[in-house]
Amino acid sequence: MCFISPSQADDIRDFEIEGISIGDSLLEFVTLAEIDKFPGKEEREYKRTLIQKNLEIYDSLLVTYKKNDNKYIIEGLTANIRINSGINNCYKKMSSIEKEISSLFSNLIRKNWGILELDIPYQTYNPITYDFENKDRIQIACWDLRISKDKDNDSDLFKFSLMSSDYMNAIKLEAVEK
Repeated sequence: MCFISPSQADDIRDFEIEGISIGDSLLEFVTLAEIDKFPGKEEREYKRTLIQKNLEIYDSLLVTYKKNDNKYIIEGLTANIRINSGINNCYKKMSSIEKEISSLFSNLIRKNWGILELDIPYQTYNPITYDFENKDRIQIACWDLRISKDKDNDSDLFKFSLMSSDYMNAIKLEAVEK
């Protein structure tokens, strides 16, 4: 899987997921009518829109932009892949992507957050983040969506996220207020 444009990445805007980068206009990829049709969620000054069509690698993209931005500049981008063969296969994919990111950057601040619990019992996620000096962030994570402690539904989720520093600040503020 290639996530980087042909020139090696110097900042987060050089990353492409399904041909889309932070700082692009969503209108370059879908029409305003299509944006209005996509299910979306609003939080603070941002809106998130789910795209599930015309994708080559991922099952869906979650695109985040400022609500009042008539140019629909992308501030956050999360690509999702369903892993239907167990969480260990998700971890293998995550390890492969982690190696690719680490080979491209030596100056990012990497943090493996370990396995964290979700609000639903027995469900967990394991994020690894890479922070740029300007506070932009790359995050990769596996989500183990098991049914119970002993029963796994083999329907897990790999997420690859790109977030601008503006969006990161809004997320942090929201987390502090909750």
